[in-house]
Amino acid sequence: MNKPNEKVEAIAIDILSKQDLPQDKFGSVIMVIMMIAIIVNAIRVIQECNKQSQIDKTLLYKQHIRELSSRRGWFTKMRLRKLIRRELKPEDYKEYGWSLVNAILDKGESITDEEVSTLLEIANV
Repeated sequence: MNKPNEKVEAIAIDILSKQDLPQDKFGSVIMVIMMIAIIVNAIRVIQECNKQSQIDKTLLYKQHIRELSSRRGWFTKMRLRKLIRRELKPEDYKEYGWSLVNAILDKGESITDEEVSTLLEIANV
């Protein structure tokens, strides 16, 4: 798994394994693509918040992601739900939105330096 696309796909699959979306309703390929779009958009939101920082970006984003994921504040959840709402149909969002938010935040608590580097590369930083 040397390519960034394969690495980000592995992150998406890891997140999807932590929630309960039915496989018959959401094909695995479609869900992986949707999750990648959500992850990349979330990274771009964090980048906007940290534009002025000049320190090591990987370390900065890893700390920021872990902090946001462990605190699980209302603003963080609201932003994630907004990103998820863009990707899901309204009825699916109502049923599975919180499950996806929690799965993303669970993954964010244990994200590694390599995964952050991959996400930053995919987001074109």
